[in-house]
Amino acid sequence: MPRGLQDESKRRGGGSMGAVEYQKKNHLSIIALNRPEKLNTFTEEMFVALRECWTRFYEDEDAWIAILTARGKSFSAGADKEWFRKTLAGEASVETFAKLTEKDPYWSGKLDKPVIAAVNGFCIGAGVDLVLRADMRTAAQGAWFQQIEVQRGNVAFFFDNLPGAIAAEMISGFRITAQRAYEVGMINRVIPEDQLMDKTMELAEELLTRQPLALYHALKLLRDMKNASAVVPRNLIDRYTTELSKALMHTEDWKEGAVAFLGKKTPVYKKR
Repeated sequence: MPRGLQDESKRRGGGSMGAVEYQKKNHLSIIALNRPEKLNTFTEEMFVALRECWTRFYEDEDAWIAILTARGKSFSAGADKEWFRKTLAGEASVETFAKLTEKDPYWSGKLDKPVIAAVNGFCIGAGVDLVLRADMRTAAQGAWFQQIEVQRGNVAFFFDNLPGAIAAEMISGFRITAQRAYEVGMINRVIPEDQLMDKTMELAEELLTRQPLALYHALKLLRDMKNASAVVPRNLIDRYTTELSKALMHTEDWKEGAVAFLGKKTPVYKKR
């Protein structure tokens, strides 16, 4: 973990330090999967811990951006074997997953703050879905992605930010390397493994130099457009962004930025 981050919360479950860690520095939160001895596989406890962390980030007005990452040599190996044992025993694992995630701000799509995913090692199954929900994504050079549900007799459907042919390839269970993921627009940066968090932190810190309300609304609009159930005419988008920009020009941060620009100073934003 980069220097200067203060550990504010350690969630229970799987491992002496908690299944998921929540740390915060100023306006930046870091949420880290923390079951490295189990390759960060997902258990019910882990989903609960993630929900608590995402809820904390969502409700904290002073937390503007989050980085999602993982401890150990992998981001996640997907579902824990316990899910398969319970399913064989007759338990409804799919329904359990739906109940665990429906109130999670991140999984449900309710979360509307910027999120960056930083992927180390391999990212499999539910880990892929988790990463694809982020606004921006970085990956270590040796990282790779694989959605293996069809190999286990299940279906996982996603297409977020992926060309149709690549989505079809991933849904069919093929492995995608970090370099290829970058080439097809699935991730934003490929980074040497020993620099992954430092470089991702730099990306987050650069985003924090932007006017926070403008960044929030710009990325929210992009998210809303991606999730829209119908095609929105371009003229309506232009009209909306014009009105949004006019409203933002009446905020304290816009004035702060303008004064700082004219005076060649560094602005101090308050997200208001």
